[in-house]
Amino acid sequence: MGEVGIGTSTVWHVNSQNPANLVFNNFSTFQLGLQAESRTFTGDSISGSDFDGGLRFLSYAFPIKPGVWSSAFGILPYSSVNYNTFSQGEVTGDNTVQQFTNERGEGGLTQFFWGNGLAITRSIYLGVRINYLFGSIDKESQVTIDGTSINANTITFSDKTSYSDINFLFGASYRYLLGEKKSLNFGMIYSIESTLNGKNTIELSRLSTLGGTLDSQEISTVNTDLTFPQTLGFGISLQKPNTYSIGLDVEMQAWSNASDANNTFQDQSKIALGASWTPDFNNVSSYFKRATYRIGFNYLELPYLVNNQSISDFGINFGTSLPVSGLSSIDLAFKFGQLGTTENGLIRESYYRIVLGATINDRWFIKRRYD
Repeated sequence: MGEVGIGTSTVWHVNSQNPANLVFNNFSTFQLGLQAESRTFTGDSISGSDFDGGLRFLSYAFPIKPGVWSSAFGILPYSSVNYNTFSQGEVTGDNTVQQFTNERGEGGLTQFFWGNGLAITRSIYLGVRINYLFGSIDKESQVTIDGTSINANTITFSDKTSYSDINFLFGASYRYLLGEKKSLNFGMIYSIESTLNGKNTIELSRLSTLGGTLDSQEISTVNTDLTFPQTLGFGISLQKPNTYSIGLDVEMQAWSNASDANNTFQDQSKIALGASWTPDFNNVSSYFKRATYRIGFNYLELPYLVNNQSISDFGINFGTSLPVSGLSSIDLAFKFGQLGTTENGLIRESYYRIVLGATINDRWFIKRRYD
């Protein structure tokens, strides 16, 4: 549904965006999702492709007091770094000497969360989620100087930063009933600005012509921190349980406050619009009428600037939940997206993403009254 969820609740899946909406999980719900992604890159006289895959989500929600208090925990990828570039050119002042530069980066941050949703009244719900962020980002720049008048020399500059810290996300939700079955829902999320603590290590190495390390030196190891931005989001949805759902989310993150002497950021904004439809949830003769079908769109203005130009990401999403034994489902999703632009010498990425998930709903932790 285009990642809609701030103002959109669901009984059958774990809401990882607004903890207040966890209160609607009256079943014990386990979710696992895997993704595969194909990307193509185009720019001025360059092109390329890449394929990647991994964990999309892993979460578990359960009611502590059904309809009043539900809790959930899980693991979500938060950010990723994955690039490898190569360039070459003449050394200024000597056209017989060439410089070859290979730069790569990998790693990212993972988020482990524990959330709770609580019903204050029959229409007002509050929630809080504790996020533990951890991970590392490795960057490496390898420079080789070679020419007819000198022997080849290769230097590697390594920059590794490891992060781990905690932040909080607060949520609220309000449900206004339109008759007995339909409802108009409003949601809000908020997190305060916080600091993500880390450690940065810089190392310089000299390599042999065969690629072995001749000598290395640690330049510095220092504690560092990253400003984690204030987040504010709003959502609205129109829902009829087990029939249809239409939702709209708007979310903003104040990344401009994280700018420093080395990095300039802008505020990030995101808009998501999505809908789902179940033709006939209780139909016993048609399997595909019991399935749920989804479509969504999302637009994201990224916080970083490249050549003083903002970068946007637009995606179109399609998905379905296919019912299996009991109240569980197999979940499929497909997304086509486009990131960046070819203007001003930049690179545009087109990507396709497939997500395969499994959702198990059951009533666990219930004491038997009869054997």
